[in-house]
Amino acid sequence: MRQRFLLLFCILLMAYVVPVYAEEPAKPQQAPASGRTLKEYLFGSKELGWADLDWETDLYYSNVSLNIPLDGSPIPHVSGQDEFEIYSRLWLHSLVPRFMLVEASVMPLPLAGVALKEYAKDFYGIADIGRNQNVIQWLTAGFEEPYAFSVFMGDMVKFDKPGEERLSSNKGYMGYLLSYSNQHIKNNVLIPDHSLEAEWKMKGERSFKDEKLSWSFRLGAKVHENPDIANTFYVGFRRSNLDFRVNPFEFLRNSTFDVRWDIGAKHGDLLRQEYVLGKKFPIKSWGVALKLDVGMIWEDPSRYSGSLHDTNASNFTLVLRPNIQF
Repeated sequence: MRQRFLLLFCILLMAYVVPVYAEEPAKPQQAPASGRTLKEYLFGSKELGWADLDWETDLYYSNVSLNIPLDGSPIPHVSGQDEFEIYSRLWLHSLVPRFMLVEASVMPLPLAGVALKEYAKDFYGIADIGRNQNVIQWLTAGFEEPYAFSVFMGDMVKFDKPGEERLSSNKGYMGYLLSYSNQHIKNNVLIPDHSLEAEWKMKGERSFKDEKLSWSFRLGAKVHENPDIANTFYVGFRRSNLDFRVNPFEFLRNSTFDVRWDIGAKHGDLLRQEYVLGKKFPIKSWGVALKLDVGMIWEDPSRYSGSLHDTNASNFTLVLRPNIQF
């Protein structure tokens, strides 16, 4: 267990430190006021010439990635196009992949839940509220790998807005993704499991001064080496919007919608459902938004078998994810 957490610590260190050392050395006489902001350290992108280095730091999903052109051509820039035009362009160009993305990701808060259950059982037990429900599990539910390594092949575009600098990677992707992990999280317990995911994915992020929009659609399959975890096909959709220019209580303009269905590869039955709705409350003067996602996850008991099958476990788990969006 200590070796696992040492590996996780190294990945976290990479996710936080690599972006810092990727920066050009500061000039000796540079004034402190011209230094980078906290937001630029947490989220950003840097062109390296032969590739783009992107990084994102978040309580639930942090990552660092390299975007590499396969044919030597730069990632094209788009501005002023609507979403349908962007999707059409990505679809046509993704049939013959022109770009590769290599990513290492880690899930900090789900890992914290694993650590609390393993090393602070008394504290973890305080969060029990009966009927096999635990508040810490609500805060960490929905993430089944503590970390992952991924390779994407497809097409990319960069989003620009006249008169504004890109505040993060601001990219759109469409293509094929292969992901690997050697651990599985079940009820905040790490289970040894070499898993491989293959999916077709469409993903994008537009982040500018007054508005941020991200979306993701994926269709894939997941295979587990551990025979007690069912192999599945899945489909998932996520859309998130933040607009500092509208009333904070306008639901549709500052919200998140996330849904996923997992279907058993063996019998074709629905093994897992996840539904999450989120609301954001922008604070324009600070340039951040308070965020709260609430939802539920349902799992069929047959998803796990053998030593992992637990007849006393609840089929339902609430999802509660407070966060801050920069």
